Amino acid sequence: SFKQWYQRRVRDQKATSENTFHHFKHSLSSKGNYTERISKMGVDLVKLKVILHLLVSPLTRYFNYYYSKPTRLLNRRIGLSVVVLLAIYFLFFREQAIFIHIHIGEPNLVDTSNFRLKREVKWGPAYIDHVPRTPIYVNDKNPDNLYYDKEEEQQLMDRLQFNKYLSDRTPINRPMRDFRHTTCLQRQYPDDMPAASVIMVFYNEAASVVLRTVHSVLNKSPPHLIHEILLYDDNSDLEEVVEGSWFTQHVKTLPKVRLERSKHGRGGLIKAKTYAGKLAKGKILVYLDAHCECNDGWLEPLIYPIYRNKTACTTPNIDSISWQRLEIHAPEVVEVTGGLNWILNMLWSPLSAKEQARRAKDPYPITADIRTPTMAGGLFAIDREWFYEIGMYDDGQDIWGGENIDLSFRVWLCGGTQWLCPCSKVAHVFRPKHPYSFGGGANENFKVVMKNYKRNALVWLDGPHLDFFYKWKPQALDVDAGDVSDRMKLKEKLQCKSFDYFLENVWPLPAERDCVATGMIKSPDNQCLDNAGGSDTHGQHLQMWGCHNLGNNQFWMYRKDRRIMGLLYVFDVDGLVPGSNVILVWIDHKSDRQFFDYNTQTKQLIHRKSGLCVDRHTSSRDVIIDNCDSYRNNQKWTFQYTYADRPL
Repeated sequence: SFKQWYQRRVRDQKATSENTFHHFKHSLSSKGNYTERISKMGVDLVKLKVILHLLVSPLTRYFNYYYSKPTRLLNRRIGLSVVVLLAIYFLFFREQAIFIHIHIGEPNLVDTSNFRLKREVKWGPAYIDHVPRTPIYVNDKNPDNLYYDKEEEQQLMDRLQFNKYLSDRTPINRPMRDFRHTTCLQRQYPDDMPAASVIMVFYNEAASVVLRTVHSVLNKSPPHLIHEILLYDDNSDLEEVVEGSWFTQHVKTLPKVRLERSKHGRGGLIKAKTYAGKLAKGKILVYLDAHCECNDGWLEPLIYPIYRNKTACTTPNIDSISWQRLEIHAPEVVEVTGGLNWILNMLWSPLSAKEQARRAKDPYPITADIRTPTMAGGLFAIDREWFYEIGMYDDGQDIWGGENIDLSFRVWLCGGTQWLCPCSKVAHVFRPKHPYSFGGGANENFKVVMKNYKRNALVWLDGPHLDFFYKWKPQALDVDAGDVSDRMKLKEKLQCKSFDYFLENVWPLPAERDCVATGMIKSPDNQCLDNAGGSDTHGQHLQMWGCHNLGNNQFWMYRKDRRIMGLLYVFDVDGLVPGSNVILVWIDHKSDRQFFDYNTQTKQLIHRKSGLCVDRHTSSRDVIIDNCDSYRNNQKWTFQYTYADRPL
């Protein structure tokens, strides 16, 4: 009976602590003298035995006491059920742990202060079971000969701008929970959709992260929709990925995977994507960065809109992989779209009321495809023939930056549409900065990106819009953008629409014609209203800094409706009493506290709802509203650009 079995079990547990120690001893002795191995870890044998005894004894005593009494069967079942449920919770739901094999063969390699035997992660809709319990080592011939080296980990992070040390010790086939919304599982797709070439361009990318991307595509994609996976090496010199490396040998064993190496030297990401696209053979081209992981069912939603209309361009919902800990942060639902500002940066923005109404007609509106004016650029799908027809990438652009905006303009203005597909989820490693240079230092990187942005402006911003771009970004005036005549001819050949069409039908970006004044807002002592370098902080304080005439954080648009706007923000206040701060809130957060009238006689900005004037704080750089005093210089403001046909 169960009672008899358990009584025998209790008797056997009297020596549990001793058995536990012997089991530990045996596991070590299988690889050598256990006493020597433990001593090299700096652990005293007697202390170890005492610790094991203290850990096991309380449980043993409890069960001896509890089950030696003539308890009822119901109590036993309840007790066991609680224990089982707690065990299941702590084993599978409380935390996931990684265990790093510690090499203790040489005493000088052991530093117990650096051991990281486990790490806790949050669990819920926004997190992923990140690392299984048993690591798969992809690039070490002797996985037992490993130890945790904190210094090496930091060196690799500084060099590659993500945790390569952890990546190399993480399975290339690590499991991923399905983060899609449940309505995605109810969507059906035709069986005759065309197969895709999945293209990954890499330069000095860690082999483990490239292979994890490849394996996730193979594991998460229907085989009939994968024509090939094309890896394009843009002239890497990292030892582990060059010709003849273990990486090369591993790739040869994978089905449908083809590795091509640049024959043009290092071309940079933009040119390399063009070269790779010309080598691809699938009807659909799917570009992925080489540091991604795909979710279940990621490919079908990308291909389906193109299957219905070859001029559609699709992008996945891009989730985030932590560059430090490789955790995947994946919200179930996304309701944002790619927007644009006047320095031609892509930005994420909430959906417009018009787009929400359009999606509401879908049978599953929460996961309906979203019209997106711009895309991030690294991850997208497009019909191969149509991509060739509209000119692929601008070969005058260098390395990285702005190519996503150029392609977005070309799609929308030359006959296509662009969609963000919420049911297609791909996680991406977002690094804090580029792990490689653009041919020089930070200044050279800036010039390369500015050249690309200026080429976009020269090609697509016709009429007064180009002049407005230069006001926002005066540094672009001194940058040589090269010859854009070929791109202008292509634009004419494709009969592309004007930029006004984009502003009126795709993205309602406030234009200069909608403003009564623009540029810097200056005080008499040459101080300007400044967003204080903030780029993504809703509610930050507006401040005063020396005028620099470089646009960006000191460039403002005073609109006809009397709202003052920057790239992302609009002026607001955090109170209606003297001393309240002028703050910056997201443009879409509209309220009746965002209107400021300008008195051309006294040069004061008057907050309409409170009747108070914009002023400078006496003891800080913050900008406030205070009682109006026409004699105070701190309340006098002038605009950099005004317009005769639009009086202040």
